[in-house]
Amino acid sequence: MLENKKEIILEAATNSFSMFGYKGTTIDQVAKLANIGKGTIYTSFKSKEELFDAVLGRMIIEIKGVFERAFLNERNMHDNITFALYDLLEFRQKHHLLKKLGQEVAALGSLHAKKALAEVEKVIISCIETQIERGKEQGKINVTHPKVTAFMVYKSYMALAVDFSEMFEALRKDEIINIFKDHLTKGLLS
Repeated sequence: MLENKKEIILEAATNSFSMFGYKGTTIDQVAKLANIGKGTIYTSFKSKEELFDAVLGRMIIEIKGVFERAFLNERNMHDNITFALYDLLEFRQKHHLLKKLGQEVAALGSLHAKKALAEVEKVIISCIETQIERGKEQGKINVTHPKVTAFMVYKSYMALAVDFSEMFEALRKDEIINIFKDHLTKGLLS
């Protein structure tokens, strides 16, 4: 029964943080969305911060799942990383909480939203690093600093997929994948 209530609270909190951001969400709002008393929330979560961290933790698990599903044994390392990053970009664009946190950072400079987005990026970079280390162990790639390489791969991809489209005509998925593979991953993961 308590686990079911906790799940209801987490769903309501996810919805509230997605609609109103971190700063705009209150425990009262979450309670109303969950159709429970405010005190019930405090039996599972000590504070709004703890509730937000739980919501963020669930989202990070989703991100790791997106990344892992994108890796196929029959594809080479460069293609796997490229496809995983594209899938993560689509996830980011569709996930309402990530979009709201980005808006909150841009509009208000919210520290909690900044920290959450930084945590998400660290997880993504860590996922890339894990795959680079696997490739290194298998003798498929030769890099001296997997974490630095993972950071560069991620930031380069985001610049191509997001920043480029803000300045110029957006690229299609196949164009992004081919450009990234031909110009970036082959150089960074050699």
